[in-house]
Parts: sequence; C-alpha cells; structure tokens
Amino acid sequence: MIGEQKWEFLINGDHRLLRPFSESQGNSYFDISGGMDHWHDCMNDDFRLSSIYFESEDDEELVWQIGYEMVSLFNGISLILDKSFRKIELESLNHQGSSVSKVNKVHVMSVLGEPSNLNKYCIEQEFQKLCKSDIRLLMLNLATEREDVYLLLKYFDLVHDWVNYYKILESIEAFSKFSGINITVDQKRRSAFTNTANNYQFSGIHSRHGFKKTIQNNKTPSLSLNEAHDFIAEIAKEYLNNVANEVVSDRTKKSFKLPN
Repeated sequence: MIGEQKWEFLINGDHRLLRPFSESQGNSYFDISGGMDHWHDCMNDDFRLSSIYFESEDDEELVWQIGYEMVSLFNGISLILDKSFRKIELESLNHQGSSVSKVNKVHVMSVLGEPSNLNKYCIEQEFQKLCKSDIRLLMLNLATEREDVYLLLKYFDLVHDWVNYYKILESIEAFSKFSGINITVDQKRRSAFTNTANNYQFSGIHSRHGFKKTIQNNKTPSLSLNEAHDFIAEIAKEYLNNVANEVVSDRTKKSFKLPN
C-alpha cells in the first residue's frame, strides 16, 4: 500500500472476514494485511491495520484516536449489513516495529477529511479503485468526506437499543430533507417502531420515555428489537445507496447497490 509502514495496529476480529481483506488488493485508507506466518509457511490469525491517515502523524495518542475512528466507521457499515457482525477491535499499536502504549478512546465526532499526504489525483485513484472493491470500504471512504454518511456509520456502531435506533431514524429523515436524497419509509412500520420505542410498556427501561401507569393496554402494533434493527437498517441502506449512487455517478458514471 504505502511502502514500509510507520504505524501498524494489531487487530482482533472474525478471521473469516479479515482473511479475504488481507488477501485482496490493498488500499490507502483502510488496509488489512497479515494472516500468514511466512517463517512456518502457514496461516495464522495475526492481522494488521494500516492507513494513509496514520502515516503523516508523529503523535502516538492521535494515531490511536484515528485508529479507533477508522475501526468505528468500518464496524458501523458492517452492522448495517449484518446485525450479528463481530466488531473489529484494536489490540495494540506498533511504531516502526516497536510497541506503543495503549490509550483510551476519546469520544470526539469529526469527519476525517481528505488525507493530507495524498494529492487530488491519488485520492481520485483510490476512490475509483474502491468502487470495484468491498462495499464497506467505499462507504468508509465516503464517511471521510460526508457528514451524513459519517454520522450514520457512527450511530450504527453504538449500542443497538431503542433510543439509538430512534436517533438514527430521526437523523436519516433530517439528512433526507437537507440533502434532497429520497428515502422510502413504510408508515405502518414506522408507527409500530415509534410506538414501541416510546413506550415503557413495550421496550421497558430502554424506551425513550420513562415509566407511567397505563389504564388501557396499548393496541397499536409493536416491533421486536431485531425487527426494529431490520427496519432502520433498511432505511439506512436506501439512503446510503442513494448517496453513493449520486457521488459515484458524478465521479465514475457508474452505479451500485448495497447487498440485502
């Protein structure tokens, strides 16, 4: 990807996911390598993460925070596609082969922006390459430039409960108004979702509203938490599809679709 690596994270995750990434053509934004013991000529579960975003930095704490952010975005899009996805985690950080002390994650929300050490031509080349690679990498790329994509991926990396699902729904509907990107929302399912999310009777301690004594049973349809995820993820996919199609069409004159 970038020649000899200055910074490199050891990562944990499902090796069935990580191995195909390590065997595919690398990219500058989110490059997974490893999974092979060359000394014994066999596979192992030692996977590494590098990125152009790390390479221009000298502050190890900042590199940790960028690493947390990149993994969070990747986990977010992966959880949109598969609610049972096992999150990638940062295990340790090496700087030119030497171990660097781990630091705690700081919760700062900010779009990374274009890498300062890639020129416009290289950024465009990376984008063109990502359009032909795993869809998660394309979405991560878009999240470094667009706040709406960034926030959606970050939301899905949070705890999956009624409060956060409600935040995601409200955010997508607000994004749609501001961006002019259309979404289709089944109003009956939306009513069932909001009825459940708002009511202690259905969602208990995780409801958006606290306990209150009810005289009559709520007879409006409700959803399970799994059904809520599917409903919200479906809307998120549509929005992200439409964002990506707009961007990809402008930059490559092609189109794509997130898998169901």
